[in-house]
Amino acid sequence: MADKPGLLGWFISNPIAANLLMVVLVIGGLYNIPGLDKQFFPTPVIDRVSITMPFPGASPREVEEQICVRIEEAIHDLDGIKEIRSTASEGMGHIVVEALTGYPTQRLTNEIKTRVDAITTFPTDAERPVVTELIYRHLLGIVQLAGDLDEWELKELGETLRDDLARQPWISVVDLVSPRRYEVSINVSEIDLRRHNLSFDDVVRAIQSTSLNLPAGAIKGQDGDIRVQTRGQAYYREDFEQIVLLTARDGTQIYLGEVATIDDGFEDVDTLSRFDGMPGHGLYAYVTTNPDVVQSSRVINEWVAVQSRNLPEGATLSFWRDAAVAFKGRVETLLKNGLGGLLLVFLMLVLFLRPAVAVWVSVGIAVAFLGAFFLLPYTGVGLNMISLFAFLLVLGIVVDDAIIVGESIHTVQTRGVEGNEAAFWGVREVFKPVLFAVISTMVFFAPMMFMPGEWAHAAKGIPVVVLLVLMFSLVECLWILPAHLSTLGPEKPATEPFLQRLEALRHRCADWLVTFARERYRPFLQWALQHHLLVAGFFLVMLSLSLSLYGGGWLRSAFFPRINSDFVEAKITMPEGGSFTQSELVMQRVVDAAETLKAEWNQRPEYEEQPAIGSILGRANENDVEVVIATVSEGVDTEAFALQLRADSGALSEAKEIRMDYTIRDPGKPIRLVLASRKVEELEALAGDVREALLSYPGVFDVSDSFDSPRDELVLELKPSAETLGVSLADVARQVRQAFYGAEAQRIPRGREDVKVMVRYPESERLAIANLNDMYIRTPSGAEVPFEAVATYRVEAGYQKLERLDRLRTLEVEADVEANGPAPRAIVQSVFRDYLPKWQQQYPDLFVNLDGELQEEIEFREATVRLMTLAMMVIYALMAVAFRSYWQPVLILTAVPFGLMGAIFGHMLLGWQVSMFSIMGVTACAGVVVNDNLVLIDRINRLREEGRDVLNALLQAGEDRFRPIILTSLTTFVGLLPIMSETSVQAQFLIPMVTSLAFGVLFATGVTLVLVPALYLIAEDISAWKGAYLNRKNPDSDSTALTGA
Repeated sequence: MADKPGLLGWFISNPIAANLLMVVLVIGGLYNIPGLDKQFFPTPVIDRVSITMPFPGASPREVEEQICVRIEEAIHDLDGIKEIRSTASEGMGHIVVEALTGYPTQRLTNEIKTRVDAITTFPTDAERPVVTELIYRHLLGIVQLAGDLDEWELKELGETLRDDLARQPWISVVDLVSPRRYEVSINVSEIDLRRHNLSFDDVVRAIQSTSLNLPAGAIKGQDGDIRVQTRGQAYYREDFEQIVLLTARDGTQIYLGEVATIDDGFEDVDTLSRFDGMPGHGLYAYVTTNPDVVQSSRVINEWVAVQSRNLPEGATLSFWRDAAVAFKGRVETLLKNGLGGLLLVFLMLVLFLRPAVAVWVSVGIAVAFLGAFFLLPYTGVGLNMISLFAFLLVLGIVVDDAIIVGESIHTVQTRGVEGNEAAFWGVREVFKPVLFAVISTMVFFAPMMFMPGEWAHAAKGIPVVVLLVLMFSLVECLWILPAHLSTLGPEKPATEPFLQRLEALRHRCADWLVTFARERYRPFLQWALQHHLLVAGFFLVMLSLSLSLYGGGWLRSAFFPRINSDFVEAKITMPEGGSFTQSELVMQRVVDAAETLKAEWNQRPEYEEQPAIGSILGRANENDVEVVIATVSEGVDTEAFALQLRADSGALSEAKEIRMDYTIRDPGKPIRLVLASRKVEELEALAGDVREALLSYPGVFDVSDSFDSPRDELVLELKPSAETLGVSLADVARQVRQAFYGAEAQRIPRGREDVKVMVRYPESERLAIANLNDMYIRTPSGAEVPFEAVATYRVEAGYQKLERLDRLRTLEVEADVEANGPAPRAIVQSVFRDYLPKWQQQYPDLFVNLDGELQEEIEFREATVRLMTLAMMVIYALMAVAFRSYWQPVLILTAVPFGLMGAIFGHMLLGWQVSMFSIMGVTACAGVVVNDNLVLIDRINRLREEGRDVLNALLQAGEDRFRPIILTSLTTFVGLLPIMSETSVQAQFLIPMVTSLAFGVLFATGVTLVLVPALYLIAEDISAWKGAYLNRKNPDSDSTALTGA
């Protein structure tokens, strides 16, 4: 044939060009795959700035007033700030500033740093503020150092190993977790101070004036310059003991070591870490950019093997929480399901299409996938659970346009047209529906790239992958596939008996489908068109029923599904002010229970080859206890282990809060309310009311709030008699701080860190309130007076920490809900409806907000509705222009709500919660289900243009397009069957998205084949009624046909 015009004709006439294009896409994709980032989960966008400022020894209330409030007031009016959250805890102020979406975080960081550095009213005892942009760090794994070594040896060894590991390739940062910081504590008793007529200030001055290194310039001589240095810095206990504290008149010197007890050890904090029963520290390895967990894991494993041979006796190194293990396991699961889906799609094609057509359609899937890999590195998306799942998700979608093109070319060939002519006219016949089908699917997927929230943004790999695959699928089916199918001649009968049986089976399946369409579907469609109002009403009732099932709370929802991890973490919070011994006992009790369960689970028959449970880490830090249990075998049900561990650990009545986490992202309690007010008294009065209100709902338990952990504070007050002695409140406060917290004499550089030198009372004089009464205060004249003579104190309830939101003090109330209890969203709505008006009337300055998962869910849903509406408007406009009709795009888009109906019934049938991924699946489904409608409407229009009447055109179009519509729906559904059938607990969070797409497409097929023709006829009736009405008003006017309306 003569060359046809355009790229389509050029590629058909030049099959070498089509083959070269295919080779470029294949080679380019294979070349870029090894260079992609490889991580378990994609990097979420943080968009936050952190400000931390230590205020040693200060209570949360002091930190709030002196640190947090001042920083908030300095920065609140900067552009680009979405919200400011502050936490005042003991000795530390922490402010987190969240930037508006799209605002440059680095710019905001610089502006905040400028404002904070300009503050001159911070307390003199506070340290410098640190302003940093928060950057997400991927945890590669933990190298656990453990052994029966003393604390000094263990820390020195840990620091050496940390520095060496951080120098290895594919690793960005290594943190050494658990060791206490070095500290030199100079303990002077009140008796010794009075015996030598000393104050803490005298001791501090003596240290500062003696322990120092000071450059003193240079002597410029004829032979060169000689530097002058003073080197008297004390570094260790022996050095400090030799510092002269006093010199008597007779020349006798009193040394610091004679007056004070000097402990050269570690800071006075309660912490304990045990790994498999031995003391240890963790080396947490991170990567910040271009992660490749497989390469990093290889490097760390090799490093551990080398270092283990050089360790001192009794020390061990273990690499656990290896991110590559989880990554490889999930990749294997997805690849297995992907190959299974591809095989099912191929078998489905072979049953109904010529084997050659089925092969080239399947090859087109691989070409589209590799084309996506060709461009994927330039989009910022790497290989992870989300992007790999996107390839699996699009598997059944990508084949649709190739099926339509291949089916059309095959139909033209059956009419006697051969070669390039058949390929050209076959593609031309379906060019418009195929083009607009792909565009509509892309438009519906595109909004996913703009969903709000950290984790929704991390899921942008789904739309990016789908858009790339669909783009290359369109290229393949329009330019490459026709060139391959143009060479197919008439089908030749098979000669081998086995192939003959397969061919006979294929012909029976293909003929059965054609016969079913003609003899079963067409008569049913004719009946449906005769009762088109009844049919439309039936579908409308079913849609209303599905929406009521979801809106009525019959389907439970969780914004981010609980994804089982390979670890179980017991997090226990002990009451404030309790003894550390109690924390140790609780930790050991949970560890013992975990060890018992470990032995029990590892003896199960399914874990004979590889144990289920591995190492156990126990850690206690003041009133926080954590026990981490690692699994070894893939597929261990960590949820079941966590529940059993909770039961076997006993009541743990001494604990304030117990949480068993077995997920990769602990969302916290499902209900979290944030109440803010300018008046702290209102929040304190309201705390009990909110707790009582939440506990009144069935299924609600474990209600806690940020005010429920009081910690007594002693508030110092000056007596009137102090003024006559010249003692001020500042004098009393400073001396009490020196005695009980300590006076920082200096910081000395020693090894890898600065070591604080603290002067204070011995620990035995800091244990009870009576020690404060025994203290003496030094007056400005140098006299000593009892503390009780100049000051008193009162006991007030304090707090473990104080939270603030947008410059207001907040009360955070959290509550858990039983698995079979009411939906958390329904409970919160009831609280807002039934209780909030009364509270706001009682407390006029009260503000109430949601926080956490519920707030993120609301924002996500609002954005989904907004972006989906925009997508549907774009699709409508494109279809209206393409079909030159206002009504036909509405008919095409009717599939969208019924796809939602299918998704709801699918979740009900399989028992899944509705999650963020379910909603994304509905969005994906919307882009797919309109395709069949588009193909059907296009065929109806063509038959109408040929002169067919409406009823005949609807019946014939339904019969003609029955086969490709059924094929595209079935291939989409069966391509997703393997992942829907996946039983591994780690893949469960993906199934709701697949369920939405698969069942949405399945239900929408019925909509396409039955409801759309009925609606088309209804629209035609409306057009006819409209025309008749206009004719009665104006006999000269012509009615407008549906196709032009």
